[in-house]
Amino acid sequence: MKHTPAVIAIIAIAVLSGCSVTSNGGTSPGAGTYTGLSNPEPVTISGYSGDAMEPFISCDSNYLFFNNNAQYKAVYYATRIDDTHFHYQGPISAINSLTAVTGTPAIDNSGNFYYIAMANYNPPASYATLYGGSWNGSTVTGITPLNSLTISTLLILYYDIDVSPDGSTLYLSEGDFTSGTGIPSTSIIVVAEKSGSGFTIDPDSAAIMANVNSGNYSYAADISADGLELFFTQYNTQTGVFGIYRAARSNISDVFGAPQLVSAITGIVEGPALSPDGKSLYYHMKNPNTGIYEIYRVTRP
Repeated sequence: MKHTPAVIAIIAIAVLSGCSVTSNGGTSPGAGTYTGLSNPEPVTISGYSGDAMEPFISCDSNYLFFNNNAQYKAVYYATRIDDTHFHYQGPISAINSLTAVTGTPAIDNSGNFYYIAMANYNPPASYATLYGGSWNGSTVTGITPLNSLTISTLLILYYDIDVSPDGSTLYLSEGDFTSGTGIPSTSIIVVAEKSGSGFTIDPDSAAIMANVNSGNYSYAADISADGLELFFTQYNTQTGVFGIYRAARSNISDVFGAPQLVSAITGIVEGPALSPDGKSLYYHMKNPNTGIYEIYRVTRP
């Protein structure tokens, strides 16, 4: 089967959000629970209506970046009013495409901006799905593909990206879409480290993520400022259940421990994003009454 860029754009990022699922009803086998976060509450984006997904809070807390849920997803931004209220500013037109998916924005302390874009994914001429640039407060400049992180196998893709606040480490979701069904047969989280002007996959990535990549689809990672907590989404292929999980370690040279389900987050949920102070965890949830994806947060002292 020949996969055009448009087809690949649809399957690469919209895959799990669009499939038939049930709500989060409990833990995966062998997983514990994390009760440190509580009090789910909606986040308001004044001036914006429609789906809001895959949130990311800038390191200075001034910006909320997010996706819509159109056929070809696009990235938008809003400015902070308070922790649960933001004012919509508009799309980031410099990175969006009218014919392909753009998504999963992430930004480090220095304003280096990373995202996924499928517009130029056209094997064998180009396998690029990861891009970087510089955020200037209203747009992204200096856009360039992360060519050192391309996968030169058709339909095995990096389809989600997160960056550590210090800019030294990327956390990537790698999905195998070779079945042609639009649903990945596997999805894992891998670690890439800064190397010169680019990034390379950490040779210890598999060991670091062994517990995180434990049997289900793991994706949409978000790392804490100190590198000791990783929040991510896991999809249980046996039950059709989504959950947001936390994995911890005692120092940054350790592997992550066994994941714990964040018990306060229930429903069809994805895309965790920590606030810079680590006290709020943002995520999106499908409203069971309207079918619209909305951003929520849970908090801890």
